[in-house]
Amino acid sequence: MKKIFIPLFLFCLLTPIGFAQAPAGVIQTQMSLDANFEIDVKKAQVIDNVLTVVFVFRNTSGTKARISMTPSEIYYIDSTQNKKYHILKDEKGTFIMAPTLYYGKLEFNVDAGKMKLAWIKMPAPDAGVETININLPGSLPFEKLRISR
Repeated sequence: MKKIFIPLFLFCLLTPIGFAQAPAGVIQTQMSLDANFEIDVKKAQVIDNVLTVVFVFRNTSGTKARISMTPSEIYYIDSTQNKKYHILKDEKGTFIMAPTLYYGKLEFNVDAGKMKLAWIKMPAPDAGVETININLPGSLPFEKLRISR
């Protein structure tokens, strides 16, 4: 018994503990402040002077959870210029984003263990900018988020 126990004990002791990793294709992941969600940025790409950011909200709470935020509080900072950019609006003043707003808020439920996608359109940063810092209400900030062009 001792001959089996010692090697098994050493193996368990020396094997690194696996932490949850973001799914493939994720640029950066942050936690929500209430710890109900992990939020992945799947895409941050500039095309025709418009930055598109795609988020995946993954419910990690074990129960149904709700996302609720005001679009005017979503922005990114171009730290090279110290400028703050908000979500673009169309000619009617509607935010260019999905899912659509519910009484002026981005709100939706996510069942336990499930995920929901959301995307936003913002003005592109200057041509030389490679990273931005995104503020999403209710989550930790996405800092030095790499963008593609």
